[in-house]
Amino acid sequence: MSATATVSPDKFQSRDELVSFIEEQTATAIDRAARVERRVPWATAGPVCQDSAGYSVLKAAAFALGYVGADQAKEELHAHQQLRDLYAGYGFSPHHGQQSFLVPLASAHLPAFEPQGKRLRDELHQKMTVHATKFDPDEADWIGRRAGFQRKALGTLTDTAGGAMVPLPLLGELIDLQRSMEVFASAGAREVALPPGGRIQFPKLTAASSAYWVGEGSSITESQPTTGNLDLQAKKLGVLVKLNNELLRFASPSAEGLVRYDMARAAALKADLAMLEGTGGTQIKGLITYSGIGSHTASTTGSNGDTFQPVDVSLMDSELPDAVDSPTAWVMRKSMFAGLMNRRSDAVSANDAKGPFMLRGPVQTPAALPGELYGTRVVRSAQVSNTRVKGSGTALTYILLGYFPDWIVARMGVMEFLASGMGDTALQNDQTVLRGIQHIDAGPRHPASFVLCDQLVNG
Repeated sequence: MSATATVSPDKFQSRDELVSFIEEQTATAIDRAARVERRVPWATAGPVCQDSAGYSVLKAAAFALGYVGADQAKEELHAHQQLRDLYAGYGFSPHHGQQSFLVPLASAHLPAFEPQGKRLRDELHQKMTVHATKFDPDEADWIGRRAGFQRKALGTLTDTAGGAMVPLPLLGELIDLQRSMEVFASAGAREVALPPGGRIQFPKLTAASSAYWVGEGSSITESQPTTGNLDLQAKKLGVLVKLNNELLRFASPSAEGLVRYDMARAAALKADLAMLEGTGGTQIKGLITYSGIGSHTASTTGSNGDTFQPVDVSLMDSELPDAVDSPTAWVMRKSMFAGLMNRRSDAVSANDAKGPFMLRGPVQTPAALPGELYGTRVVRSAQVSNTRVKGSGTALTYILLGYFPDWIVARMGVMEFLASGMGDTALQNDQTVLRGIQHIDAGPRHPASFVLCDQLVNG
């Protein structure tokens, strides 16, 4: 019986009439319940079973180009609007206004200073990683060949073609993919969020207090520690990726993974090169260009290049300040590391180099070569220059040792995204050009935490 109906039993002449009335009211209530519209929290308009499809960079590109409508890129458009509103509240506006499509770069770096930002941070992280386990390398290879998706000249498979060992392409946040390929992230650099204002300062101690022995009744000489700031200001890192439009038509996590991976790789290579050797100004000032870092000369010097010897490993470590209890990483080219691993002592005659390996552990097989020197990890990358010059030597390189948590990398949590099908060859070849702009800067909090050994014969 309806909860709102009040009926007196005296209305009915017999028990049968009362039973019939109750059955009629029950049937009416069931029918009404079947027709009522129930607004459950997870119900949305759109294709069935697609409400939790996650975030897609390909869909964002397709929407920006007008290939799909708003109903087919709900998550991407909603994320853009939320990011735009969040950053607008802090005074940040995209460089290209309404033409820019905001894409999550690092959810952990979003300005989550209040409940709205915290909810958005958690929501975007879930959307970007929802298909992280669904990437199929075989399917990605098939799509890549079908769509003509080719690797760039700066690859990651060989030393001469561009970088350190990296994992297979995965679906995840763009920043996670990028960091896994960056030298400084692998070496242990400290990562912080760059505020929407594009500037952040870190205090640093440039000179310590002094201590003195004093006699009875004598005054203590006053000393004042000197402080300074590491001033990080947003630099624009542009990532340009050209892809065939067939990829926009593949509704596959593997196709999405190919694009995210390629964008992350291009950004990682460019950021690494600047963080190592950048000139400053519009780009990051490179670590080896700072005057405050330590300098070590290899034990064997030559007019056209120096030779790094096993004794230089401990000598470089000894040149770090006492505050650095243990360095976190070496940075060098893979060919240099291979040369050190293959260095052998003399056996029968001088310079025959047929004795035991000098820097390897007890296991001698190439497959078991350790990625470390004296217990400190070695990060290998072809981004380390092999064009350093000394005398007539023009193919020289360098080695870095340091405590990399003292290298600060500041990034903004959002990337400005533009997609275009126009250009000299894009229209003719049915291609789309994706351009992403990251806001990033980096620098050393304590330059003395790093030591450089330069002008080395490679390998």
